[in-house]
Amino acid sequence: MAAFVAALSFATAASIAQSAPGISSAQWSALQANAQALVDAESTSTSWPFAINAALRGSGHRPYVFAHYFTPFPLSLDNLPAPSDYYCTRYLQPGGESNKFLKVGGYLRDRPLAVPLYDVQTYKERALAVEILRAGVIGIDGFGVDLMQLNKGEQWDDVMRVYTVAEHIAPNFTVLIEPDMSALAGASVDDMVAAIRVIATRKSAFRTADGNLAIAPFYAENVEPGYWADVIHEAAVEGVNVTFIPIFLDPSKAADYRAITNSFSFWGVRTPTETIDKGGWEDQALTTAESFGADVMIPVAPQDSRPKDSQFWEASNSQLFRDQWSQVLSWSPAYAQIVTWNDYSESTHVSPSVGTQYAFYDLAAYYIEWAKSGAPPPITEDSILYFHRRQLFSPGKSLTPEIPMIEMGMGQTVNEIEMVGFLTAPAVMQISVNGADYTFNASPGLNVFRVPAVAGTPAFSIIRDGIIVAQVTSATPIVAEGTAQDPTYVGGSSSRSAVSLQCKP
Repeated sequence: MAAFVAALSFATAASIAQSAPGISSAQWSALQANAQALVDAESTSTSWPFAINAALRGSGHRPYVFAHYFTPFPLSLDNLPAPSDYYCTRYLQPGGESNKFLKVGGYLRDRPLAVPLYDVQTYKERALAVEILRAGVIGIDGFGVDLMQLNKGEQWDDVMRVYTVAEHIAPNFTVLIEPDMSALAGASVDDMVAAIRVIATRKSAFRTADGNLAIAPFYAENVEPGYWADVIHEAAVEGVNVTFIPIFLDPSKAADYRAITNSFSFWGVRTPTETIDKGGWEDQALTTAESFGADVMIPVAPQDSRPKDSQFWEASNSQLFRDQWSQVLSWSPAYAQIVTWNDYSESTHVSPSVGTQYAFYDLAAYYIEWAKSGAPPPITEDSILYFHRRQLFSPGKSLTPEIPMIEMGMGQTVNEIEMVGFLTAPAVMQISVNGADYTFNASPGLNVFRVPAVAGTPAFSIIRDGIIVAQVTSATPIVAEGTAQDPTYVGGSSSRSAVSLQCKP
């Protein structure tokens, strides 16, 4: 075990360095106050048109809700003003990153909302504090953090920073470690156990009710079950009892791991059809988990579009997100995981962004409240969320010679404008675009109305007794054809002002 001892020594030193990175108590207090003020200002009592039970926030009430956190995409990469920061000048530019993604029109199609500049020494911690507080406000209990390096390296340090900030800013917010086995397939048992030993010392590390440290490896089946059996055994020898929650890409592999776990998760599907079809992929995964009597963690994703890979899955506006939350409501699992909080390279983010604004974030708040309370939250005011694409999207069609984006799911590409209405009483929902008005007679509660997309700027209204009681115009016009292929959905709300940000070309 000499290699284990050496690795543990290094990892422990790294952990101590991140636990006390030269930030004083006064700096932590100022940082927390600054982050809290930002979150309080953007999300007030009028931001959500439904009642929220504050007692359920941070309570760990079943289901325990995680959001998958991807450290390469923090709110601030360089502490520069937004029009000139790395997101704008590199990631969102077709020729950014030294033309690496020129053939696909650029690396990203969206970015996080910018935050004001902060002290250069602690801006990374302040940015993380904002994200943790934002997540906590809508009922997320913790981050499931992607781990791509063990015991050393920049990405390891970034993960340790998440633990540190959570411990200082939100003591009830937990961190579930998710070793990424697409990157760590060659990691030794000793190195994995060394990392687990360090994580077990962190106050914010997520533990199950029996006190065990939980680990939830992504793509767990990329290594043999025997590897994980050895990790669990060796960790126990070193004083850390582990609850193993494997996240499978292929749930059919779950049976191979039954001898070492009674917990189960999967990365999930990305189209409504595959989500809700009886006998479909997700139904089979959940049925398998039920047959095992396992604690299950159900994934919930808003959409999936990957310019870097020229691939996308048709989410049908917010339907994928709503359908996957319906699975959570139906199955009442031990855990749910939003996939993801902030992976902008795959467009699966629910964190507030320039494109989606707070639309998926606010919709998540509604469903988390429902899942934890057991009933739909009462609607307290009329309000609108909207979703649509920036362009009339046709795979492979753009004004630039890019590699065609391919639809990877079972459905067909659709171009629609969607209005999600929260109604206190019956009313008419109206979508107006390009000189045409479309109406729908809606009932109290959550209603969904969709019409074919056309070029123009959609406007949305809720009309009751001939009076407009809520309205909003999209912050994003729909164009007939974009300068780059972009199947991602954007959104907005009548309960919040749109946040605009123009990157410099």
